[in-house]
Amino acid sequence: MNKSAVVLILVLILIALPLPALALVTRSGGTVRIDQATDDDVFATGGTVTVDAPVGSLIAAGGQITVNAPVKGDVIATGGQITINSDVGGKVVAAGGSILLNGKVGTNAVLAGGTIDLGTLASIGRDAMVSGGSVTNAGNVAGKLSVKANTFENRGSAGTMELELRERSILGGTILSIFGILFTIGLFILGLILIRIAPERYHAVEAELVQSFIVKGIVGFVGLIAGFIVILLLAISLVGLPLAIGIGLLYLAAVLVSTLFVASVLGRKAALLLKHRVSDYVAFTIGFVILAILFRIPILGTGILVIAVCLGFGAILYVGWKNRTCICGSASPPAA
Repeated sequence: MNKSAVVLILVLILIALPLPALALVTRSGGTVRIDQATDDDVFATGGTVTVDAPVGSLIAAGGQITVNAPVKGDVIATGGQITINSDVGGKVVAAGGSILLNGKVGTNAVLAGGTIDLGTLASIGRDAMVSGGSVTNAGNVAGKLSVKANTFENRGSAGTMELELRERSILGGTILSIFGILFTIGLFILGLILIRIAPERYHAVEAELVQSFIVKGIVGFVGLIAGFIVILLLAISLVGLPLAIGIGLLYLAAVLVSTLFVASVLGRKAALLLKHRVSDYVAFTIGFVILAILFRIPILGTGILVIAVCLGFGAILYVGWKNRTCICGSASPPAA
């Protein structure tokens, strides 16, 4: 088994482990602040998410996420800027534009982003896997510190270290990082809007994903290739160009939203493991965070993205085919 496969399995195991909490607290909005202590799991989404009181565990997605109070269990977060200034009893899994870890982590840390800093107060009880453009370690990692980055500065310590430096244009990397963050946030908002305005259609695609997901993946893969070929053939001639543009827009729209349905299904499965009943919005948020982190795993993340797109695209094709009469309409009977 290659190293990338081992990394994926470890991350999936880490995410799937039950969180030591008793209930569920959800928060969403433009600005979210947790200022009352709770032993529950906390799921928070918003432009700004701030944790100023102790919580059992935290899953968060937003533009800016700040943790200023102890977390008894795990922290799983994705956002533009993630700052952890307090202790975490379990693991930390985070993906974002910039990540600052400046507290004690009880077990492992998996971090992916543009800029990642392990501050002077950072202490990781076991291993840390870090992938980013610019990485700085000024803390202490008890186990193995694995780093993949464009630049790396080490002022701290680690039990053992594995370093892989990559060459990349600073300007190009910054632009891509900013674009990726904005695109991810926009896609997350799009998912919430679709759940709000078309819940029945959204649930129909979800239901198809749950049934024979392997078949959906194969259908999606074949559909992606066939659709691209059809669009290309139509675009060759001026006569078929308008049709190619129309079909192409539908094709791109389906590809764009395909992973959103996978996120919802994944979120429901994760909630089921935690033995919690969650709303559509919370299930989508959980799955979206997990996928966003998995997509950022070097090399293997691309494969996961392709699989997710194929699954979602296949489910969309199935729903479209089953409802083709409603979409295309039926012929009216001839007049007497």
